[in-house]
Amino acid sequence: MNFPAFFCLATGKPDPFPYQVTFAESDELPELLHAPTGAGKTATAVLGWLWRLLHSKKPTPRRLVYCLPMRVLVEQTRDEVRNWLAALERTDIGVHVLMGGAELADWHLHPEKPAILIGTQDMLLSRALNRGYAESRFHWPIDFGLLNNDCLWVFDEPQLMANGVSTSAQLAGLRHSLKTHGACSSVWMSATLERGWLDTVDYRGKFPAPALELTEADYDPKYGLHKKMTADKTLAKCEATASKDGKAVAKEVFKLHQAGTQTLVIANTVDRAKAVFAELEKLRKKSESPKLLLIHSRFRPRERQGLNKQLQDKGDAAKDRIIVATQVVEAGVDISSHTLITELAPWASIVQRIGRCNRTGDDTPGRVFWIDLDDKQSLPYDEADLNFARAQLKKLDGRGVSPKQLADFKSAEGFSLPFEHKHVLRRRDLLDLFDTSPDLSGNDIDISRFVRSDDPDTDVQVFWREIPKNGSGADEPRPAREELCSVPVGQFRDFMQKDKTPDVYIWDHLDGKWQRLDAKQLRPGIVILLPESAGGYSEKLGWTGDNIHKIDPLPPKEPKQPEATAGDPNSISPQALTVTEHTANVCAMLEEILKVLPPSGHADALRNAARWHDAGKAHAAFQGGMRKSNPALAADKLWAKSGTNGKLTYGRKHFRHELASALAVLHARPEWEFLIAYLIATHHGKVRLSIRSLPGEADKLPDPPPEMFALGVFHKDPLPTVDLGDGEVWSEHALDLAPMRLGGPASWTGRALNLLSELGPFKLAYLESLLRAADGRASRKEAGHA
Repeated sequence: MNFPAFFCLATGKPDPFPYQVTFAESDELPELLHAPTGAGKTATAVLGWLWRLLHSKKPTPRRLVYCLPMRVLVEQTRDEVRNWLAALERTDIGVHVLMGGAELADWHLHPEKPAILIGTQDMLLSRALNRGYAESRFHWPIDFGLLNNDCLWVFDEPQLMANGVSTSAQLAGLRHSLKTHGACSSVWMSATLERGWLDTVDYRGKFPAPALELTEADYDPKYGLHKKMTADKTLAKCEATASKDGKAVAKEVFKLHQAGTQTLVIANTVDRAKAVFAELEKLRKKSESPKLLLIHSRFRPRERQGLNKQLQDKGDAAKDRIIVATQVVEAGVDISSHTLITELAPWASIVQRIGRCNRTGDDTPGRVFWIDLDDKQSLPYDEADLNFARAQLKKLDGRGVSPKQLADFKSAEGFSLPFEHKHVLRRRDLLDLFDTSPDLSGNDIDISRFVRSDDPDTDVQVFWREIPKNGSGADEPRPAREELCSVPVGQFRDFMQKDKTPDVYIWDHLDGKWQRLDAKQLRPGIVILLPESAGGYSEKLGWTGDNIHKIDPLPPKEPKQPEATAGDPNSISPQALTVTEHTANVCAMLEEILKVLPPSGHADALRNAARWHDAGKAHAAFQGGMRKSNPALAADKLWAKSGTNGKLTYGRKHFRHELASALAVLHARPEWEFLIAYLIATHHGKVRLSIRSLPGEADKLPDPPPEMFALGVFHKDPLPTVDLGDGEVWSEHALDLAPMRLGGPASWTGRALNLLSELGPFKLAYLESLLRAADGRASRKEAGHA
């Protein structure tokens, strides 16, 4: 099937634009696509990638990673993609939203299958940097491996991503230098992104393909884009000035709004948007018209889903309505207003916002008004960017600002938009991030400067539960996605310091419980548990930061405990299985993956790692935990799965069976490459570049204490004989923790760092992900899950 036929079948439209055909059929995908708002960039990228994957002979990555600057766009994009796939009858292509909270689907268990992954820059770039926001630290290496190999990254409207632009370019350049399994290319799509913005130290000059630009053929009136590009709208300055209370702006909005039409008001901060909304409610008094809608990023997904649905309503629902919003609507959102009133913003944002006025050409004549700001109101933007935009808006006063007129204006003025690379991810930063162990103080590398920007509004994720006043919340299950609300770090710090705010909690992966959070521990991306009595949220207004509003908690339908260092959820299964039986299942699952994804030169290493990955479960500590959980297990067998849903405890703090497995293979097969032992140790994400004891381990040592100990394994611990299947047998022997020592040829850390240097971080993490996928799939099947 050719691409035009494929496109029409998916979308129901008569023809794709010529540039969409060029994108799909080009020998090499362009790194930069310049297209105006409303030109169908999402369909271009998604359907172009899908057609290349299914119907062309062009090498195409099997995963599409679609990165958006705003949360409000995620569900909209997901729904569009699912509709296209349904029209194409391609139920075999998974569509997954990567957000905070419990994952909706275990996409990572099927690395050999095509998938479309959609998320914001915060969630996707943090995962690509091995520090996934609002995600278990033990899952970080899986996403790092799968999102940096065999993927096409598409960045939609990257001019809104601040430091994310620099990081996206650096990651593309570093993947090229450090090598990946399968291609991992990037495409940036925007009407205003300048090519020079991608000119970072490791990306510069590596991909010289020209940008894909729209031509006169794309603006042929038969396609409909001509009507959007020439839609009538004029610019004027708003007489009101922005203020904290929002009164002046609200009065002007009420005056400018025309009955029977839709007005869109865009503020640069959530607080100013909420203030204008509140004042509009007062001005409207008890009347139901005009309808009012508040949209910003500080809502939980449950409320946001309903708001987004209202935002997309057309026809009567959009008549006589005023929408008050923040930057969340300035790109990609398919809404059109008769009147647009926006605060001053950087020029790229102004262009995007103007695109929400008379977007379709059916709201003629469109009216655009801009509100000036003083220097104290510039945040979250730089004053220099606002000064530049102000100068251009003054030149355009009273003139038309259709997309074509704005493009002609920019060309006539001859200006290009500057971009400062404030924080550039370097190779050494990436290699540091490969190590997922916290430092000796329990802290992790803060990646916020690479993900979005260095402004104080980088977010934490919070959720509410019913916790007694004197309770600790220690046993609360992990949050589901619909519970989480994004809150700026600075605002949450202020909230914690209020007199009426009770204790709040963060998950301690070492002790396996929710612990009280100290304000000094606040950093972007962490997940925080709040008692419902804390308040801070309104279903109508979103995050408020006060102690007034009563919260309606949203506990998960399937409660699951967050994972701890000593946790082993995959070993808890309703079906009891021996080590031999489970090992056979993992090896079979690995073969399914390798039939499609044979990693060049490493398939046998993966096979050997799968065969030996659970040898350490023969350890007395693990078997004791099995029988404590399920006393009915036969005493003459070595068990890998408990046969019950009861919690596992091992009697040794932080015990990790995979460390025992890795030590066993180092002793039994010294001739094998170190990669095999490394993959065995990493198959739960808890032992990677180093072997070290953790806090509290020394509290319960036998007398006399062992010479060395780490993760519940003691030097010279006996490991009983265990049959691993296919002729592989571990014969009883004492475990040797000598690799724990630093220096010398046996040093685990030394050998692991050599392996990292040899394979590079992307390839090594990818191999980790494949073994973990096989193990996870086997465990799910054994537990009776599809």
